[in-house]
Amino acid sequence: MQNIWKRIIADIKQYYIAVLLLIVLNIVVRKVFHAFCPLLIVTGFPCAGCGMTRAVFYILTGRFARGMKLNPSAPLWIGWILYFLVNRYILGEKSKWVMRFLGVVCVITFVIYLYRMLTQFPGEPPMTYYRNNMISKFMLLFTSFQ
Repeated sequence: MQNIWKRIIADIKQYYIAVLLLIVLNIVVRKVFHAFCPLLIVTGFPCAGCGMTRAVFYILTGRFARGMKLNPSAPLWIGWILYFLVNRYILGEKSKWVMRFLGVVCVITFVIYLYRMLTQFPGEPPMTYYRNNMISKFMLLFTSFQ
């Protein structure tokens, strides 16, 4: 147990600045754009990860159907995170399978995203079009000068 805490503390010491910057970025971007996804903010289209945080939350709190509706790849990400945490902190290993599993999860997530874009877009959140995207605002600004 002591080795687990040593590994966790070592990672916190190594990555705390990046984590703090990400938290600040998240707060600022959400206040300005009311969203965090760069693809959504720029283009208005949801990304493969849109709805993932809420989906994971719902699945972990027993609302599996609601989580799956938001992002069907969420259980894969939960599985990968658990696999990563066990390998890194409990076993203390750097397994090549962690990254291979991540690659598989990313590919499956992207395939699910393509399917959802073809069959469910635009639809219920998170598969909706964000009208306040930067491209739309730029186009309005550009056309107003003509």
